[in-house]
Amino acid sequence: MTAIGSLGIGIALGLTLGVVAAAVLGVVGLGETDAEYGGIEDLDVDQLTDTDVVTMMMEEFRQFSPGGAEALIDERDAFIAHRLVALRDAGHDVVAVVGAGHEAGIERYLANPETLPPVEALVGRERGRGVPWKKAIGYAITVGFVGFFALLALAGVENAFLFRLFAAWFLINGAFAFAFAKVAGAGWLSAGVGGAVAWLTSINPMLAPGWFTGYVELRRLTVNVGDIGTLNDLLSDETRSPWDLVSAMLDVPLFRLIVVVAMTNIGSIVASALFAVYVIPAMFGAEIGGVDEVGRLLIEGARTGAELIRTAVAGGGGA
Repeated sequence: MTAIGSLGIGIALGLTLGVVAAAVLGVVGLGETDAEYGGIEDLDVDQLTDTDVVTMMMEEFRQFSPGGAEALIDERDAFIAHRLVALRDAGHDVVAVVGAGHEAGIERYLANPETLPPVEALVGRERGRGVPWKKAIGYAITVGFVGFFALLALAGVENAFLFRLFAAWFLINGAFAFAFAKVAGAGWLSAGVGGAVAWLTSINPMLAPGWFTGYVELRRLTVNVGDIGTLNDLLSDETRSPWDLVSAMLDVPLFRLIVVVAMTNIGSIVASALFAVYVIPAMFGAEIGGVDEVGRLLIEGARTGAELIRTAVAGGGGA
């Protein structure tokens, strides 16, 4: 029970520090001027529905997140097309109002209905048969991280050492994520929020500190669909040097946002690698006796945990 309590206190401490850091930075951020954070820029409706702009946005989204594009665009196109084809086959005349991003995909399916995937594949009835490897790996890493601390606690490692180890994990992740975000041009509040959650997102690959940084960064950046056209113009300008091109692209809010998100994630990845390669061996070598001793402690912790479970089961059966 002492081991479980220590582990819970450590995780709670990390969550508390992260929330407090984000809250403090949030209070600081409230004092920043509107000029610093910008306002909401008026958008031209014609620009939002322009075919070329919409196509570019869809392609950018598809490159950034193929899985997201499949779920949010392709499968929706197919599902809507299924309904329209059914109504057409039933002899109905239908006027369908859809978003500009779905128009081209639906029209392709209506022109070639034989290419439509089975409707069962679109409503989730065929899903769940395969192994969700990404989620499984993410859960395995999280369980492994928590299990690492739990087994050390069960092996009798001092609570003070576990707290120092946990604090080192929190600080190195926060510092690197914050620093990389600032190098990319993030605001103090955005970088601080990313740094505050970096320790937690590093043990769950399904999350990323850059998402949190980017979300807050949208307060100080005015991003719109026109940024895509600006980036395409810059990339097609062959007179610019690579340095001038990158500098000009960083002036485009959408590109700056992408860089901030990516750099925050890179900072957390670098921190995790350094923690595993340098911090853990140094701390364990100085206070526990080396990496070999860690293996022995993990095995001892596993035996202690198994004995506790066996005792609990036997006690419950006796009752």
